[in-house]
Amino acid sequence: MTFFTPKNTALLVSGVILGGILSAGVSSYFSAAHSTADVPHDAEHASRKVLFWYDPMYPNTRFDKPGKSPFMDMDLVPKYADGDADAAAAPGIRIDPTQTQNLGVKTEPVRRGSLEYRQTYPANVSYNDYQIAIIQARSAGFIEKVYPLTVGDKVQKGAPLVELTIPEWVEAQSEYLLLRDTGGTGTQTEGILERLRLAGMPDEDIRRLKTSRKIQTRFTLKAPIDGVITAFDLRAGMNIAKDNIVAKIQGMDPVWISAAVPESIAWMITDASQLAISVPAWPDKSFAIRKWSLLPSVDATTRTLQLRLLVDNPDESLKPGMNAWLKLNSKSQPMLLIPSKALIDNGDEQRVITVNADGRFVPKRVQVFHESQGVTAIRSGIAEGEKVVSSGLFLIDSEANIAGALDRMRAADTSAQGHEQ
Repeated sequence: MTFFTPKNTALLVSGVILGGILSAGVSSYFSAAHSTADVPHDAEHASRKVLFWYDPMYPNTRFDKPGKSPFMDMDLVPKYADGDADAAAAPGIRIDPTQTQNLGVKTEPVRRGSLEYRQTYPANVSYNDYQIAIIQARSAGFIEKVYPLTVGDKVQKGAPLVELTIPEWVEAQSEYLLLRDTGGTGTQTEGILERLRLAGMPDEDIRRLKTSRKIQTRFTLKAPIDGVITAFDLRAGMNIAKDNIVAKIQGMDPVWISAAVPESIAWMITDASQLAISVPAWPDKSFAIRKWSLLPSVDATTRTLQLRLLVDNPDESLKPGMNAWLKLNSKSQPMLLIPSKALIDNGDEQRVITVNADGRFVPKRVQVFHESQGVTAIRSGIAEGEKVVSSGLFLIDSEANIAGALDRMRAADTSAQGHEQ
């Protein structure tokens, strides 16, 4: 057993007191060192009021104290109250250059040039309505014979279609021959022949009547043009009225090729050289465009115009109903151009972020003219040579929203419009 003597007790008490003094000294030393290290940070917070902390990658989420971002492996950034005052005094915002570099913020100059438009549109081949013939008897009668033809058959000009008996024509022929044999005047006989022409009797049969002086009771209606029969529904023995259609024939050379194009690009189509036709059925074949036109009406649902091309088809390789592709390759007049990725469009307005001479990022509202091939043409809002942010817009745009730069821009626009009025 160990017994505490007065001497041992004194030594133990002295050791405890000395340990406490050393611990207090070490603790005081490190506390002082820590306080010294935090002086700049505390001094900065003391001199500048912090509104909140945020992650630049997720600027709309705010925190009430510093620390690590829950989204990214980075420290939260303070938003100072006097930062807003500085922003109000100067246009735009300023962002730490290291931050913009790390996030890949890039700029490109506004340039003047031609907007190139290249696009392919689906199209279809159809008959050319400039070449259509409608055959009618123009007098009542009945059908004696129908030649072996039907819809879709090709016919040559002069090919027989049907043979008819027309009582009105037979009666007029008798009257003509009677006047001619009984000394009728030339005016009277020519009047009867003209009446036969108006009633629809073919010129060939009228000439035969004059030379043969014999009444004809059967008449042949023939194809007036080369083409394809698109309507033909008659049978031998049928009665036919004067307004019945015997046949419809449509030509095959040239044909129409039609495509729906956006109304917004109509101004860019100025010449047939901008247009090219390709057909899946004939991938290696080219086709000559004889004429083109934009039809005057716009489809109210799709906001498109019909572009119609008159295309040569001498070998009839283009068949009505075929699919085709219309390729448009056009250039505009010189205008202000920016990369399309530099444009911010929220539906209500379009804007870009520019960089001024002081290195500040300034949002500007712009009016867009058209976009093509990753390039956007601008009507107004910026000038040639200005630099616009083309990469890292999400950072700049979110910073601009936090700093209130966009609100001030909109307020300035509203004020300017009020002065103009």
